[in-house]
Amino acid sequence: MVRHDAIVIGGGLNGLTAAACLARAGASVLVLDRNSALGGAAACGEVAPGFRVARYGLGLAAMPQRLVTGLELHKHGLRFRRLDAGVTLLPDGRHHASYRDGIIHRRELQRFSAKDADAWTRFRRDILAAVRKLRPVLEKPMRDPSRRSLATYRWLRELADRFASIDTQELHELTRIWTLSCAEFLDGYFESGVVKARLASSALGGSTLGPFSPTGARFLIAPFMEEHEGVSGGVPAALLPIGGPEAIAGALVSVILAHGGQVRREAEVTDVLMRDTRARGVVLANGEEIHARAIISDLDLKRSFLTLFPWKALPDGFVEKIGRFRMRGVTAKVNLALDAAPEFPAVPAGCPALAGGIRLGQTMEEMEAAFEDWRDGIPPSAPIIDTLVPSLADPSLAPSGKHVMSVAVHYVPETLHDGPWTEERKAALTDLVIARLSEQSPGLAERIHAVETLVPPDIENDIGLTSGDLNQGELTLDQLFFNRPMAGISGYATPIRDFYLCSASAHPGPLALGGAGANAAAIVAASLGKRGG
Repeated sequence: MVRHDAIVIGGGLNGLTAAACLARAGASVLVLDRNSALGGAAACGEVAPGFRVARYGLGLAAMPQRLVTGLELHKHGLRFRRLDAGVTLLPDGRHHASYRDGIIHRRELQRFSAKDADAWTRFRRDILAAVRKLRPVLEKPMRDPSRRSLATYRWLRELADRFASIDTQELHELTRIWTLSCAEFLDGYFESGVVKARLASSALGGSTLGPFSPTGARFLIAPFMEEHEGVSGGVPAALLPIGGPEAIAGALVSVILAHGGQVRREAEVTDVLMRDTRARGVVLANGEEIHARAIISDLDLKRSFLTLFPWKALPDGFVEKIGRFRMRGVTAKVNLALDAAPEFPAVPAGCPALAGGIRLGQTMEEMEAAFEDWRDGIPPSAPIIDTLVPSLADPSLAPSGKHVMSVAVHYVPETLHDGPWTEERKAALTDLVIARLSEQSPGLAERIHAVETLVPPDIENDIGLTSGDLNQGELTLDQLFFNRPMAGISGYATPIRDFYLCSASAHPGPLALGGAGANAAAIVAASLGKRGG
């Protein structure tokens, strides 16, 4: 019987990153995924023959440069196109564009407020200061403080030294961004409601907080995670993988195969084999058994334990703890195949920011109302709507002269207060989205060749994410850092010996694409006696 060093359950981007890192370190790795298309939440599909689109996400992807470079993904065909960061279309016919060039972006802000144009430099400086403190925490494996070891003590000392190096003023600023709401934090910089709503909607899309929710300001950091001082002075670039997000998965698979690893599609794992309280292999749906020294799960926390193990094999009280981990769907997808490019009369011809995405503008109060509807399970009437036409920058995604449109609809409840999602209710959501988009893009409905709508239960059924939660766990402070996914298993190792978690349910979650996979691989490589990767 062939025995591998490591088996990775699930071919999402974290699982593929973990496998690529381990394969480069010299481990024999096997990736098993139940679907025919790899990438998990980043998987692409056809809305109609020849029309390819990111099925579950918007289609933009900012994988940390350290991983792109470290895994040499450019040698395996991965290419990104840097785009200006999009346009917000306002109900009164105006638009607000975001540019990478700081001078141009400040000119854009001056159309709304001269004061806000001046405040942009201070806002960007403070956000990048927070990024400098956060980035090293995301780039290194998280240790579980409850596991007493020399490595843990070193990690705790490093954290203490880093905290002690923060001066009083900087600590004050960091406290503000980690405790205030988006609205309160932005009020400290800007006066224009348009400018504040643009930044808040960009930060909060896909989250389970509203613009007035405490601690929400920290989401303003996310778009800047790969930004460095002096790079542009404007809004960080939107990164479009050429070929769609599946191009990232394809490059990672190429790395795995180049270093002797294996990838199997349509190979669903149903059970983890146990021997003497250790994980020793997996069982596939067809009954096949495969053994390995380490088992690494790219499934979310609940799927990893509640579906792969008999509950009696788990430690006392562990099932209850898993059940308390909060996962809630908040985003639906509407994917469109278009017979012609959509037109947006409010945007000047040739505006380069249009390729970076289109957001339908709302006020803070309208966003808060949409959040409250989501919280109460009410079908959305005015959700946050983010749109990308990726074929504008990557014509390979659609037939010549035609286009695809990817629409992310935020604050869509997983379950409704008065019953489940039905085909009629999904059709009503589709009609609402198309009607809202048509207000800014006349004639859009007549250009639609095919449409696909996926609400959170569809996402759960398609790719196995509990509750259709694309973040694989709420990003509240009690479910971050050494509390992600929960106290006692924050270091990727789990109570089941030789069974590890590498999905976005683990640190750093979705805050760094592939980060959890790379961090988990470092821990597993050390346990296998492998170096490098």
